[in-house]
Amino acid sequence: MKRAKSTCVAAQSLPDAPGLILHDLSKDYGTQRAIETLGCEIRGGEFTVLLGPSGCGKSTLLRMIAGFETPTGGRITLGGRDITALPSSQRDIAMVFQNYALFPHLDVAGNITFGLNVRRVPRAEQRQRLDEVARMMGLDALLRRKPAQLSGGQQQRVALARAVISGRPVLLMDEPLSNLDAKLRAEMRAEIRALQRRLGLTLIYVTHDQVEAMTMADRIILLNAGRIEQSGTPEQIYSRPATPFAARFIGSPPMNLVPAEALGIAAPPGTSAGLRPEDIEIAETGLPARLVSHEYLGADLLITVAAGSARLILRRPARLGLPPGPELCLRWAPDALHRFAPQPGPASLPTPDPASDPASGPACAAEPAPQPAS
Repeated sequence: MKRAKSTCVAAQSLPDAPGLILHDLSKDYGTQRAIETLGCEIRGGEFTVLLGPSGCGKSTLLRMIAGFETPTGGRITLGGRDITALPSSQRDIAMVFQNYALFPHLDVAGNITFGLNVRRVPRAEQRQRLDEVARMMGLDALLRRKPAQLSGGQQQRVALARAVISGRPVLLMDEPLSNLDAKLRAEMRAEIRALQRRLGLTLIYVTHDQVEAMTMADRIILLNAGRIEQSGTPEQIYSRPATPFAARFIGSPPMNLVPAEALGIAAPPGTSAGLRPEDIEIAETGLPARLVSHEYLGADLLITVAAGSARLILRRPARLGLPPGPELCLRWAPDALHRFAPQPGPASLPTPDPASDPASGPACAAEPAPQPAS
């Protein structure tokens, strides 16, 4: 059977930064296909995030770019140069690993300059570059410490400094913040993003964390089962998801996806209707529903309701409180409703005519209140 190719399109490049193109790339492990045939262009100076659940192929794809895995098919070009068969040391690419890969017997200075020593860079140049990078990364006072004497955030900075000091214009990062606590992850997200912009690096970043992807990326490549599900800016993927998988994977809580007929929406059989929780409002008219449960999150309330056979979650400011009774009405703007065709097929369907939207219907107080779904 011929396998379909998945593709993505990258954002605008920065001047003189190298571009990376994956040409019909695939990867098999025996009879198991880890990466479907895909093509993707990542232009220079772009912060690209490879996002997806565990096992979707994002780390395998990164390792093929780095030269640690050999593609089963296809080519990789960097700045117009075919690097598919080159060893990793000749690819002009730096990498930061999930476990930082620091040498415990070397101090911070030795870890940062290790690659320069291997490449026999003159000592004077090493010292100059070390001073610059140490100042940039806030490591000036830590150069004589061993990795065991550093916090997790400091070890992350050392690993990043070692990649930056190499002077390579392409940087790969494989789940680099997964070992840090939530507060430190937020701080490091901002630091890595600022560093990438300052240096104009082409940065490819692997994560399963949608918050990292949404806050850091110029462009997200969303992977699912070895294929590109959707590619676009964070705003595009959140506001205009191309598939049900994209709609559910991005967003917390995720988009409500229910059969269109459950909401009384006219659509071809098998069509799914999607609504973001923050796009559903409680109003005097609209779709009748019944309160099932709620969660208090400080600034927000997450309210679960039953609308016919469908369960929906809506988000509203906590200061507005809960509705006065269990029966309520739901409304949403016509352009907030997403319709997804049965899979496989076109990614999504046009927004329906507002006149056919049940949320624009009569006052739901005149209609029987639905019972909670079983």
